[in-house]
Amino acid sequence: MKIKKWIKWTVIVVASYFILSTLYFGYDDIDSKKGIYNFYWSGINGLWKKDKPFGFRINQPVETSFDGLDGPYIFGDRMFTIKKDNVFEEKGIDRTQEIAVETDCKELRMFKISLKNQYEIEKDQYKMPEKLIAISDIEGNFNAFYSFLLANKVIDSNGDWIFEDGHLVLNGDFVDRGNQVTQVLWLIYHLENQATQKGGKVHFILGNHEIMNLYGDVSYNDFKYIEAAKRISKQNSWETGLKFLYSQNSELGQWLRTKNVIEKIGPAIFVHGGLNYFHAEGRYSINEINSISRKYYGTGKHAANKRDQLILSSTDSPYWDRRLNFELKYKILFKLNGISMEKTTQDQLDNILNYYDAQKIIIGHSVVDDISPDYNNKVIKIDIKHGRELRTGKTKGLLIENNIYYKTDDLGNKTKLNL
Repeated sequence: MKIKKWIKWTVIVVASYFILSTLYFGYDDIDSKKGIYNFYWSGINGLWKKDKPFGFRINQPVETSFDGLDGPYIFGDRMFTIKKDNVFEEKGIDRTQEIAVETDCKELRMFKISLKNQYEIEKDQYKMPEKLIAISDIEGNFNAFYSFLLANKVIDSNGDWIFEDGHLVLNGDFVDRGNQVTQVLWLIYHLENQATQKGGKVHFILGNHEIMNLYGDVSYNDFKYIEAAKRISKQNSWETGLKFLYSQNSELGQWLRTKNVIEKIGPAIFVHGGLNYFHAEGRYSINEINSISRKYYGTGKHAANKRDQLILSSTDSPYWDRRLNFELKYKILFKLNGISMEKTTQDQLDNILNYYDAQKIIIGHSVVDDISPDYNNKVIKIDIKHGRELRTGKTKGLLIENNIYYKTDDLGNKTKLNL
C-alpha cells in the first residue's frame, strides 16, 4: 500500500509541476516548414516580457526578426546584408573585388573574402600531411572558432592563413544553434582560398546540420536567419526561404555542394557521425558515399532506392549515425521512437576499418566530455562543448603532427593522446 501511495503522489507532483510550469512559462508547437503556430500559449510571464506576446494563438504566423549582423548573402552580382542596427541592405557588387564580412568578435571585427571563379567537387582521399588540425561542431560559434585557430597558429589576428602546407579538417556541424553562422562559413571559405595558395588544405566535411540547411530544415536556426531567408527569398514559408538561401543560385549554396561527407586522409577516416557495419557489408566506397549524398543536397530527404537510403537515413547515414558513441541517453531516445539499435562492437569496427583500409575513424556529432579515444584507440571523438568566448580553454580539437596524436585547445595547450 505504501508503494501504491508513493506512486500516486509522485504522479500528482509531476503532473502538477508540468501544469503549473506551462501555465507560467507557456508552451508552443510550431510548424517549422510553414512558419505558423499550430498552438501558442505565452504563459503568464508574457504579461511583462517584451519579446513574448501575451495570449493564445492557433494557425497564426510566427514572428521573426533580425538580431544584429548577418551575411553577406550573395546571389550572382547581388549582395544582401543585415547591419548591426538590423538595417536590411541590398546592393550590386563587382565580383572581382574583395567583399567585407563583419563579425561580432571583438578581436576580428571584419575580414575580407575573394569570391571564387568556379567551383569544383572536392577529392575525398589525401596523403597524411606532416601537420593536421581537426575540430568539429562549432555551430555558428565564431568566437570559439577564431580563438582556436589563432591559438594553434592556423591564422593570424587578421584571420589570414599562416598554417603553410598544413591541413585543417572541419568535421561537420559548423552551422545552426549559434548566431554567427554566416561569419563562420565565410571564414572557412576565406581560409580555403588562402590555404590552397600556400600549399595547405581546408577540408570542410558536411555534418547533418549542413545537410539539413540545404534541405531547408530550419529546426535549429536562430530566428534571425529565418527572417533573412524570408526577406531575401520573398517567401513566407520557412522551408522554402532557407532552401533559397543555400540554393545553387547562392554563393554559399554552390560552395557547400562541392563538399564531401566523408574523407580519408592517410590512414584516418574523417566523418561527422560515423560508419557502421552496413556500409562495409554493402561494399560502399568512400567515393560512392559522397556521390550518393551529393545527389540529394538540397533536393529532398527521400531516397530513390534502398542503397541510397542507407546513406541518407537519419539513423544509418554517415553524417547521422551514433553507433560509435551510443550512450544510454541515445539508446533510450531511439527506443522511445520505436527504433532498435545497438552500439558497434569492436569486431564490427575492425571489419569496417579493414574494408576501408584505415587505422582510425575520427568522429564528431555526439558530445563527449573531452577529446577522447575509444575502441582500442581506433576511434577518436572530437565533438565537445566548446567555450562561448575567446580563450576559455574549453574549445578543443585534434592535432596530428608527424603521425602523433594530440588534443589541443584555444589557449595553445597541447597534450599527447595515449594511443
